[in-house]
Amino acid sequence: MGINSKIFTALLSVLSVWVLFSVIFAEVEKDEVKKEEAAIENKIFGVRSSNEALERYLGNFKNPDFLEKEVRFRLNYKASGEEVVFVHRDANSQKASLSTEFSEELPNYKKWWYWFLGN
Repeated sequence: MGINSKIFTALLSVLSVWVLFSVIFAEVEKDEVKKEEAAIENKIFGVRSSNEALERYLGNFKNPDFLEKEVRFRLNYKASGEEVVFVHRDANSQKASLSTEFSEELPNYKKWWYWFLGN
């Protein structure tokens, strides 16, 4: 069997195709691993940001003003001698008009004209 043999050429061709496909599959897997790595790095960044925010929040518990605000807000506490007023919005309320002359039927330029003249 010589180097110029047809069998040797066929085996060399098959080997070349196998190496080519191996390289292509390795590159595809490499790209997938890089994508997974980027996704994991993004998760790590998110978790670190969340941890930093939680550390800042926990640090606020050393501040008495923050604690007072939280107790007032979350537990509805009030200081001694303090009056608490609750304001509730009426769901059925209608908008009050400044003037009855500004009706919805007037064109916009007339509304401006009346506004500038003070009528």
